[in-house]
Amino acid sequence: MRKFRDRDFIESKEGMLFCVVGNTHPQNRVISYLKYIPWREEKVARLGWRKEGKEYGRILPHYGASGVQAVKDYLQKQYPEYVYYDPYLNIEIIGVPLDKIKKHYKPEERAEEIIKNPQDSLEQIAAEIIREISSKSKIPISYFGITGSILVKIHNPLFSDIDLIIYGRSNSIKVKQALAELLESNVNFRRLNSHEIKKFASEISRIHALTFKEATILLRERWYAGIYKNRFFSLHPVKLENEVNEKYGSKIYRSKGMITVKCTVTDAKEAIFLPCKYVVGEVEVIDGPKVKDIREVVSFEGLYCDVAKAGEKIYVKGKLEEVIDVSSGCKYHRIQVGSFEARGLDYIKPSRWLKT
Repeated sequence: MRKFRDRDFIESKEGMLFCVVGNTHPQNRVISYLKYIPWREEKVARLGWRKEGKEYGRILPHYGASGVQAVKDYLQKQYPEYVYYDPYLNIEIIGVPLDKIKKHYKPEERAEEIIKNPQDSLEQIAAEIIREISSKSKIPISYFGITGSILVKIHNPLFSDIDLIIYGRSNSIKVKQALAELLESNVNFRRLNSHEIKKFASEISRIHALTFKEATILLRERWYAGIYKNRFFSLHPVKLENEVNEKYGSKIYRSKGMITVKCTVTDAKEAIFLPCKYVVGEVEVIDGPKVKDIREVVSFEGLYCDVAKAGEKIYVKGKLEEVIDVSSGCKYHRIQVGSFEARGLDYIKPSRWLKT
């Protein structure tokens, strides 16, 4: 059965539009963040999206934990039933109650609709990108999706980006290689130019704990974004149901404070997904609790997806969590990046960024 997947969208009965986070959710809620609201003169980050004569505003000020915190504060004041304390994650987060869902938007269904009958210039470009990548990678179009404003049909052809999805681990690896080739050799595809990189790097370094130089390196290395016919697009891997190993409630996470470490990535197979995971070893604690059993670094901040490979050394600052396996009682520690507690000061930095 098709469950809620990362980057699906949900429309609430009040007309609010939420983006789903991850593939693991409680039985009665869907973990997500609020992105767009029907505009009624509230203070919003930006206007310009419309559907069926109704104007929408983007309530999310920017991507990142501090942006989601601002949205959570808004919901607590206006719609407190959308915020709850999760007994397994041990944090207060946004979760849409199932009985508040008006519509579940599935990216693969919207992509199929656009491929068959694009309704405007932006949908036409999106359809072309999917066809080009599908052809190059030999991955069927049915494994592609489209998320964001285009998914919920409030996009503005003048400025909206194109946010695509590729479903499945093996499909994602093939698409990653195909897109790299297209960005180098196809006349319609290109990487970000120096002016675009400078613009995005300035924004990233303003919001996140990266220097302008580090943000520039990140953007130059990022494989999943580019320009097609002068329109920005991104492509995000999402797991299929049979690839999701962890069930909601199978582990308990307890905060143990902030920590900074240097470690070696031993496995980065899960780093292309969100949340992204790096299995690590040779952990050296620079600042924080001197624990000995840190096994993994997990980021809910998409900025750090696929930034390091197995064998690379990384510097990490984040929230230290004790992980308890409910069935076995086994305990270990992990570092979470993208938490509310870190207030945007956390990061994952490959050591090579610091040497360049």
